[in-house]
Amino acid sequence: MERQEPKMGQDMAVERLERVRYGTRALHGALEPLWDELPEPTSKRVLAVRGFANIVRQHVAAQWILVQQELDVSATALVRPTYEALVRAIWLLRGAQDAWVAGFFTPRQEAVESDAETRKGPDVTAMLEVIALHHPADIHQPLVALKEATWRAMHSYVHGGIRPVVQSFVAFPHWEAGSLLINANGMLMLATNVARMAHGLSSPTLSVLQQQYADCLPNAG
Repeated sequence: MERQEPKMGQDMAVERLERVRYGTRALHGALEPLWDELPEPTSKRVLAVRGFANIVRQHVAAQWILVQQELDVSATALVRPTYEALVRAIWLLRGAQDAWVAGFFTPRQEAVESDAETRKGPDVTAMLEVIALHHPADIHQPLVALKEATWRAMHSYVHGGIRPVVQSFVAFPHWEAGSLLINANGMLMLATNVARMAHGLSSPTLSVLQQQYADCLPNAG
């Protein structure tokens, strides 16, 4: 992630961030009814999908709050856990085997007696390969593109690398903060869709919101 503002200049970067922040708040509000009408999960698979989608939703909301406070390092550190939760939710919808889902909710002795996980899932690369087999390109390709563009930076922020150290000493990056919110909003849209798909619900409203809030979603200017 580059630290410099684009050539358009600081003033335009500030204006863009304000526009994205305002649109983000409105978008989140518009998505709330799509979550509120979700029924109770009817299976362990649906429960798992909903759980990881919930994580995406909370992380995205937290990023918006952190950007308001100009806590850009902390907001950026949430990109990777948000992304991984989204990938896992989509993978669980159609790619994970029933035995894996059952094992995920079955406590092992190590998990009872220590802080071990019930069951660790495949890595992100493996899940993306499975997602490509079960979902259309308009779901798979954005996930791959985001990983390719940000993976090394995400690793640095999560594991205490040089990038967050440098960023902690410089001025609030308006352009990058706007891009962070745009990517977060894109992940929230996908999480909303997969949560509804898990319940067999259609989501025509998402297409309308995609157009209405284009300025604060991926591919915005």
